[in-house]
Amino acid sequence: MSKHKFEAVTDFTLEGRFLGFAAKESYKLKYLRLATVTGEYTIKIDKELRSTLWRSLTPGEWIRVSGYQKGDRCEPKLKAYQVTTTTPGTPLSPTSLMSARLDQPVATTELAETPATKAKILVCQKSDCCRRGGTAITEALQKELRDRQLTDQVTIKGTGCMKRCKAGPNIIMPDKTRYSGISPDAIPTLIDRHLKQEEGRKKDEG
Repeated sequence: MSKHKFEAVTDFTLEGRFLGFAAKESYKLKYLRLATVTGEYTIKIDKELRSTLWRSLTPGEWIRVSGYQKGDRCEPKLKAYQVTTTTPGTPLSPTSLMSARLDQPVATTELAETPATKAKILVCQKSDCCRRGGTAITEALQKELRDRQLTDQVTIKGTGCMKRCKAGPNIIMPDKTRYSGISPDAIPTLIDRHLKQEEGRKKDEG
């Protein structure tokens, strides 16, 4: 059996008090420090956000940070693609950092599903991702769902930029696990990994 190499990337959302900017291995302030109820985090800032945040954020402000996490379970690397100011409320726990309680799907309005809806596989449709194989990934997903008779339970939805175009193609499975840089022949493996429940339900109905 061939082994496919692809990178799993998981979304996170953190809320807490902004402590200031930080630099690592250079003089550039590429990181922000955030104090939350679960501890302090150092989060890399997306390049497009840095200049705006340098001008607008003040230490002590309460902020909400959304982004993605990758790396091993011991030292996950966090990168922010959205930072907004907010007011202290019920602090958010990390939704996907590597700890005992953080293997849960990310709960966001954009990706939330109700029991009555189909499971969704999200595929980035931005031009960069398409050039890197996004169209082929969509076709492979469609074929695999048809072959497994899952088209009535799982739908494929194109999305806007997922902020990782250089690592594309990018997809998000129904349980909110994100994959970057995958190839079409890896799709059966991902379906096995994330859609066993739907496939089993289909067989029971048959």
